[in-house]
Amino acid sequence: MKITDFNKLKKTFIIAEIGNNHEGNLKLAKTLIKLASKAKVDAVKFQTFVTEDFINKKEKKRFRNLKKFELSKEQFLELKSYAHSKKLKFISTPLDISSAKFLIKNSDIIKVASGDNNFFPLIENIISSKKSIIISTGLLNMDEINFLKKKIYKLIGKDLAHKKVAFLHCVTSYPVNDKFANLNSIKYLIDKLNFTVGYSDHTLGVDAAFVASSIGAKIIEKHFTIDKNYSDFRDHALSADFTELREIVQKIRKIEILKGKYQKKIQFCEKKFLNHIRRSAFAKHKIYSGQNLTLNNTKFLRSKNSKNFFHLKDIIGKKLLKTVAKDTKIQKKNLI
Repeated sequence: MKITDFNKLKKTFIIAEIGNNHEGNLKLAKTLIKLASKAKVDAVKFQTFVTEDFINKKEKKRFRNLKKFELSKEQFLELKSYAHSKKLKFISTPLDISSAKFLIKNSDIIKVASGDNNFFPLIENIISSKKSIIISTGLLNMDEINFLKKKIYKLIGKDLAHKKVAFLHCVTSYPVNDKFANLNSIKYLIDKLNFTVGYSDHTLGVDAAFVASSIGAKIIEKHFTIDKNYSDFRDHALSADFTELREIVQKIRKIEILKGKYQKKIQFCEKKFLNHIRRSAFAKHKIYSGQNLTLNNTKFLRSKNSKNFFHLKDIIGKKLLKTVAKDTKIQKKNLI
């Protein structure tokens, strides 16, 4: 199960970011995958790490907390298999080089966290593998994103880069206050990068995901938990629960329908109204053969089967071939 070309995404790709909300419990991780599938997301995402290669052991409390959440590679393979059985893509974020190498072989897509989007030893390993990769842009300004883009081009070339790489607008704060969400960055990144652009949502609630989808985000990533009050681990409180995740999926799918296609044409449902709402030219009073039509001797009324002109020049200034009675529709065939 692979996404080989982000440019060909036919619908918004919705990711339930389980992250570490399983807290090291494999059974809970599977329950979250099952619920994510029930909510009809497209993928689940975890974090893969060897704590010793990620956190300084001298920071004892932080190290101890993360060590409790660490899953083995065998457990991740089990989760991948379970996700696939639920028709979900399996994604994970490597937080060290060895985990990146493991995920290159064993994940559908690799996600680079905002904290590592300038950690080039990690990024170069993933990019060089030509694996599909999603990169969060939290903590980066546009100059830094362009520098990263050039690095990617140099490693795999422009054509492959645009197929294999997607960028997510992200604000690295937990949670993000609405006034800092700055969702217009999504449209800005679309215009400036010409890559697939999405949104990694750290706000509370579901509104930001809907807005992001409506302005062009092709990937939506939302933290997901079994219960916002499951423990004092920070991520639970800012995550969507099952009800919210299901609402995100349902409303984004509706937004996609409402957005339609990048074009402007008469819609099928409009066509039956064309001949009832458009106006036709009628005689204000009796107009004799040989007279020219003017705005003074014609009026334009809605009438059944009234689609008989588009421009005023098709009527005004034309000469009648035969006399027309008052309130009679003026036919094009009677004009020269």
